Amino acid sequence: MALIDVVFYNGDDLVHKWQLKNGSQDYQLKLGSQLVVRESQIAVFFKEGKILDVFEPGTHTLHTNNIPLLSKLVNLPFGSTSPFFAEVYFVNNAVLFDAKFGIHSFNLIEPQFKIPVSVSARGSYAVKVSDPIKFLKQLTGTSIVINRDVLRDYFRGIISQTVKNSIVEISKKDNISPLALEMVCDEVSKSVMPIVGEVLSEYGLEIKLFNIEGIPVDDSDPKVLAIIQDFQRIMSEDIEERMRLKRRAENIETFKVERSFDTSEKLAENLGGTEGGSNILGAMIGLGVATPLANSLSNSVGQNISTNQPPELSESKINYHYSLDGKNKIGPVSFDVLIQLFNSKVLNNETKVWKPGLANWVMFSELPESSNLLGNEPPEIS
Repeated sequence: MALIDVVFYNGDDLVHKWQLKNGSQDYQLKLGSQLVVRESQIAVFFKEGKILDVFEPGTHTLHTNNIPLLSKLVNLPFGSTSPFFAEVYFVNNAVLFDAKFGIHSFNLIEPQFKIPVSVSARGSYAVKVSDPIKFLKQLTGTSIVINRDVLRDYFRGIISQTVKNSIVEISKKDNISPLALEMVCDEVSKSVMPIVGEVLSEYGLEIKLFNIEGIPVDDSDPKVLAIIQDFQRIMSEDIEERMRLKRRAENIETFKVERSFDTSEKLAENLGGTEGGSNILGAMIGLGVATPLANSLSNSVGQNISTNQPPELSESKINYHYSLDGKNKIGPVSFDVLIQLFNSKVLNNETKVWKPGLANWVMFSELPESSNLLGNEPPEIS
C-alpha cells in the first residue's frame, strides 16, 4: 500500500476524485502530507460516504487541527503520524462548462394547413458550480469523474422536456406555424433558461448561458415539403408587400406635394367665378391655403393673359431639397413649392432645407429668399 506525501489535481473536470496514476485506490495519507489546492478549486475529504473537511486554494499540511472532522472519525491522536485512508475530491468552481444538447423530433399542428409537422431542436448551455458541497452531495456518489459529458447525460431529460414544453406553449400562444419557429429561437431560449436554471440550482449549479440554435423541420414527408413551399411563397409575397408599403411611406411627402400641384391646377381653372370654382375656393379657404395659392396663381395668370400661354418652367429653380424628420430628404422642388408648403403649415421656420451652393443643410428661416415670407403673420386680435 502506497503512502502518499502530496495530493493535487491539475485537470479541468468539474469534479475529480483523486487516486493513484494507475487508477488504484490502495493508498494511505498521513499527518504531515501536503494537499495542494489550485485557484478556482476546493478540496473535500470524504470518509464512509460523509463530507468532512473542506480546503480552499493553497498548500495545506495535514494535521489534526485542519482536519478535525476526519481526525475524530478515524480517531487520530494528537501529534500522531499514523497513516489513514480518506477520499479526496477536487471541485472546479470557476470554469464554465459548455455542453451541447438536442431533442428528438415531435409533432406540432400547422395552424393554417391543419396537419402535423415534425420538428426538433438543438442548442447549448453553460454552467458553473456555485455550491460545491451541495453539488457533491447531489451528484458525486461513487463517480470518479464528473465532466461535460457526464453532466450532459445527467440533465438531458430535464432539458429536453423543458425545451419541448416551451416550444409547444409559445407556438400555441402566438399561433406560430412550426415552419416559422426558427424565428423565435431567442424567445424560446429566454423562456427555457429560468426553468432549467431553477432545476440546476437544486444541484448546486448556476446556469450562465442557454441558447436554442435551431428548431428545424423534418421535410422528408412530401406533404410537409409541399407546405414548406407554400409557406415560402406566402412569406415572399408578404415581404414584397411590406417593401411596397415602405416605399410608399417614404414617398408620402412627395405625394403630398404632387397633390398640392393637382389642387392648384384645378383652382386655376376655376378662378373665373364658376360654381365649381366657388366650391374649390371654399374648400381651400377651409384649409387655410386658398389666399396664398390664389394670389400666386392670379399673378401668374395676369402676367400671361396676353399670350394665354403658361410661362416656361425654369429648371434652374427646381433645385431645393427639404427634410421633415431631419433624416429623409425630399426633392428636388422649386422655391414656389416650398412657399406653398410653408403657407399650408407643412414646413416651418426650423425645417431643414438645402440648395446648390450651401455647404450644409440650413433652417428654412435662414434662406435669404424666405425673408419676405417670415414675419408676415397677422398680430393677435386684442
